[in-house]
Amino acid sequence: MLKVKLGRDLRKQLLRGHPWVYSQSVDNPPKVREAQLCEVLDKKGQFVVWGIYDPHSPLVVRSLSTEKKPPNKSFFEKRFSQSLELRKNFFSSETNSFRLFNGEGDRLPGLVCDIYDKVAVIQFDGEGPFQFWDQEFIAEWLLENTLSETVVYKPRFSDKKEPIFWGKRLESEVIEIKENGRHFLVNIIEGQKTGFFLDQRDNRLYVSQLSKESTVLNLFSYSGGFSIYAGSGGAQKVTSVDISQGALSLADEAWKKTGLNPEQHESCCEDVFKFIETESRKWSLVVVDPPSMTHSEKQKAKAVKAYVDLFSQSLRLVEKCGDICFSSCSSHISFEDFFDIINESLSKSRKTGRIHRISGQGVDHPFPHSCHEMRYLKFVHVKLDS
Repeated sequence: MLKVKLGRDLRKQLLRGHPWVYSQSVDNPPKVREAQLCEVLDKKGQFVVWGIYDPHSPLVVRSLSTEKKPPNKSFFEKRFSQSLELRKNFFSSETNSFRLFNGEGDRLPGLVCDIYDKVAVIQFDGEGPFQFWDQEFIAEWLLENTLSETVVYKPRFSDKKEPIFWGKRLESEVIEIKENGRHFLVNIIEGQKTGFFLDQRDNRLYVSQLSKESTVLNLFSYSGGFSIYAGSGGAQKVTSVDISQGALSLADEAWKKTGLNPEQHESCCEDVFKFIETESRKWSLVVVDPPSMTHSEKQKAKAVKAYVDLFSQSLRLVEKCGDICFSSCSSHISFEDFFDIINESLSKSRKTGRIHRISGQGVDHPFPHSCHEMRYLKFVHVKLDS
């Protein structure tokens, strides 16, 4: 069994549930090529936790268990079942899609699984988790224990791997799902992440409550999540802006499937940054939900400036005394950072406002109490004073 000895006193931190150990905290990192199960020892050589040792990442250990016995298949089956049990009361025929495994948040480090009706999509957070997790074992468990008829391993764009399929053959890469009674179309192969942003479910529902008799601008609209909720909430007109025509086509089709009037939805295939610089119209509600602008701490300062520029320009498109919803999925931007960004954006725009809502990811995206780094999604609604 591979043993990893800590060079720093992280015993209390790991036993309290923090799931990560970085390379600088390990004495003489083992020279192995494949990610594998390891026994983590403290500076005195005493057992602390079982973990996944990852030689491909600065995050070299992901904690798995504090039990004395090493985890085996029955151990992981129990974790899978616990994750499914936690979600059973939150979803129904009106909401048939949700995150089943949220990595460290479900004590399944590096493993993600999203359920889209009868299709389960799995992804891994890097090469190490991909090597460690038995994909065949996971797929078989999903086919036997959920309503999924098909399981897909979807590589991330950086993985340079091919999709793998188990179970029933898919007739199409595009799947129709329901969320709070709204219809959406998800491209599980070409779409972003696993195909859809399930983490914004609660925030989309909130936007529907703001949208009655409003004009709504959805920037970085992707396949129409916030747009369709706004339309179903009674918006007079919704404008979706995204650089991907494929995503906008899915939004248009989902709009119709939800039973909304096509004349009340405008799709603009354009670079959002150019759109906000040149557009002269104004809307009563603007939603700004950009892709992550930083993937490392080194890029943070640049990302903060980019957010301020984006948000301040977006504020220009809000009607007098209107509403704006800011969002960020950048894990390296904390809630404190995000409030600073919003304050600076309002100041730069010479505006003031009141915050009506602060929220994050949905109930199916849990995170360890001791690891707020996984509280990545930020959503803030501001009502402008003038």
